[in-house]
Amino acid sequence: MHETFDLPDSNLVGITLSDTLTEEDYEAFTSVLEDQFAAHITTRILLVVEDVDDWAPEERWEDLAFDVRYLSDVDKVAVVGDDLWDRWLEKTEALFPMSTIQTYDAADQEEALNWIRGGMDVPGVGPGSASDPEASSSDEDE
Repeated sequence: MHETFDLPDSNLVGITLSDTLTEEDYEAFTSVLEDQFAAHITTRILLVVEDVDDWAPEERWEDLAFDVRYLSDVDKVAVVGDDLWDRWLEKTEALFPMSTIQTYDAADQEEALNWIRGGMDVPGVGPGSASDPEASSSDEDE
């Protein structure tokens, strides 16, 4: 099962995964991320894993990959959970090879959120920010 949850910044996506992950969860998971990639320069992900016991069909989840053009769109991934499978962490690293990935215990979800929000206060440069308006206007003059 999956569930998305709101986070304080538009370029952050929060997803909880639990129980057995299904084909529908797979489709929703990829759709949510692809929508984020289309809407933001950079996306950061808070992935909460709660008692995931299996994924079905396994081959769909094992083959989960994103288009190469999205590889640099995710700069930070926080994985939160008390019973994180090595297989799940390996898959996260394979999905986001250019991302910094941190793991946190379930009790430390607030710390994980603070970490993925870190460094977002630079206008025009920070993750998910619009391009600098002054740079855009000077580019148009050239």
